Parts: sequence; C-alpha cells; structure tokens
Amino acid sequence: KQMKIFSKKSIIFYSVLGAITAFTIIPFIRGLMDYSTIVEILITTAIVLPMYAVITRLFRKYLS
Repeated sequence: KQMKIFSKKSIIFYSVLGAITAFTIIPFIRGLMDYSTIVEILITTAIVLPMYAVITRLFRKYLS
C-alpha cells in the first residue's frame, strides 16, 4: 500500500521526526567529530537519511 505523503498524519510525523533530528541527533553526531563543516554535514546526512528510511518503514502502518 502506498504511503500518503501529504496526509495530516504524515506531515505531523515528519515534522516531529525533523525536530527531534535537528535538535538532538544531529548536534550529538556533529559534536563527536572534529572535521570541516562540509565533511560533518556529509557524514551526518549519510547517517540521517538511512535513519529516516528505517523509521518510515517501521511506521508505515501508522502513516497509511
């Protein structure tokens, strides 16, 4: 079954997930590294995008 990206539940889910990621996970990951800003952003993105994919699959039933 296809996920409805612009449904009310989906928008709320991604907003909450984005807030948690932006204010807790990303600063934690960047705090562990001492690279240039560009490299830190690339590494953080490489961690966050697969995390979003896994969480979306786990909550697919809720988002449908």
